[in-house]
Amino acid sequence: MSNQPYISPKAVKESYRPRSYQMSPGLLRAREPFRVKNAITGVILAGLGIGVWAYSIRAVKQEDFSDVDEEAREMMRGRATQQQP
Repeated sequence: MSNQPYISPKAVKESYRPRSYQMSPGLLRAREPFRVKNAITGVILAGLGIGVWAYSIRAVKQEDFSDVDEEAREMMRGRATQQQP
């Protein structure tokens, strides 16, 4: 392998992804510097999603939807008067 001017893609693939479908020590070492940053990013994204969900649930709970009933009744009255000849 030292006679080759480059590392073959097959050798690289086998070194990072062995046939056991588990991460190799080389891949674990390559991912190590990003572990904390990725965890922080994941927590921030999850917090953002939960925050949007909680805000929307809270906003819907404050709404009593009383105006929707009145609009629906007016629409039904309008349909009834349009259908009568």
